[in-house]
Amino acid sequence: MLMIASKIVFWLLAVSILSMYIGFLIGKVRYKKKPVSYEINPILRKPGNIYNKPFILGNPRPTGKDDLKEIEGIDKEMEVKLNALGIFHIEQIAKWSEKNIDWIEEYFSIDNRVIEEEWVEKAKVITKR
Repeated sequence: MLMIASKIVFWLLAVSILSMYIGFLIGKVRYKKKPVSYEINPILRKPGNIYNKPFILGNPRPTGKDDLKEIEGIDKEMEVKLNALGIFHIEQIAKWSEKNIDWIEEYFSIDNRVIEEEWVEKAKVITKR
C-alpha cells in the first residue's frame, strides 16, 4: 500500500514539474518586450530652467479663478494647462518676466507664442481695467 502511494506521489510530482516547465516555455514564447517610450521632463531640458518658473498658486483665490481666455491667444486647452500648472489669474500672467516667458514656452513646447501673441501686454491691459 505504501509502495503504491509513493509511486502516485512521485508521478504527480513529475507531472507537475513537467507542467511548470511547459508553461514556462509557452510564456517565454508569447512574451513580447514592449519598447520603452519616455519624454524628458520639460523642466529639465535647460540647465537652471526651474529657477525661472513663474509665480504659481496651489489653488485659485476664494473669489474664483479668472477666465484666462480673455487674453487673445489663450484657448480653452491652454487655459486648462495653465490652471493645472497653478496659473489661475490674469494678474499672474501680467507679472511674468522674460525668463518666466522662456520657462512657460519651454514647459509647454510653444515656441515664441507668448511673445508673438503678447500675452503679458494684454494681461497688463486687462488688469488695469
